[in-house]
Amino acid sequence: MVTTSQLIACGLGEDAVSYRTRSGRYTEVFRGVVSVVSGEFPPLAREQAALLACGGGAFLSHHTAAFMHGLRKPHPYQIDVTVAGRWVRSRKGLRVHHVREIDKRDVGRHERLVVSSPARALLEIAATLTIGDLRDALGNGIERRVIKPRDIEGILARNPHRRGSGRLSAVTGDPDATVITRSRAERAFWKLIRESGLPKPLPNQPLGRYVPDFTWPEHQLIVEIDSYQFHAGPDAFQNDREKDLFYRRAGFDVLRFTRNQVVHEPAMVLVTLAQALARSGAARPRL
Repeated sequence: MVTTSQLIACGLGEDAVSYRTRSGRYTEVFRGVVSVVSGEFPPLAREQAALLACGGGAFLSHHTAAFMHGLRKPHPYQIDVTVAGRWVRSRKGLRVHHVREIDKRDVGRHERLVVSSPARALLEIAATLTIGDLRDALGNGIERRVIKPRDIEGILARNPHRRGSGRLSAVTGDPDATVITRSRAERAFWKLIRESGLPKPLPNQPLGRYVPDFTWPEHQLIVEIDSYQFHAGPDAFQNDREKDLFYRRAGFDVLRFTRNQVVHEPAMVLVTLAQALARSGAARPRL
């Protein structure tokens, strides 16, 4: 990825650059930036081209940064770039944002590209997401260990009036938003519980030598979420049976759901769980 001005500086005339682009030898990625190598672009090549197109003081931001840090999927169609201290126009496939200045603590490098920090990326997209999606993005950051509570505190302190700061502050003030679970299936189950109105469990709370996925101590109930990746094979099967026996000797009932059931049969999961909780006096869910 090179700019046309770089090619001209290397000795090519404007007409030569234009001819190579028209003939297909070069591929224009954004206005003023071309690829001089044929074939499919490698990962993050378009992001590199976007930074070249915007020049100095530019960094990848918003949904592009959130994707790069693993906070959001899928890959956004448009590339978000923020430019500090200068005016740069957006163009097809490239959305440009502007700030007067940027705190060096709020940007870093990812795959050698300058990009918003995970916490800043979360703040940048906060105003455009639903509360549920914002919680999920924060949960992804915590699960991937790229965001810590102090990171959120810092970004909000430095940007108290930025659009989206109130929403992010509200979400981080919700203890559910920073619950750390060990798998995506467990997080899907937690989201199901949060939205159902059922009593909330303790996630990953040690019990003896084991760590159940979810525990309701006052109801003497444990839920384990099984996935093929971690529960396949005879050793895993034997270990799960030993855990269940330990939990029952400790006075707990045990329910096991598969990832597929949590994702594709949520009503069945909630009804089964509600019945188990009801046997110990728990409230029914708001289905």
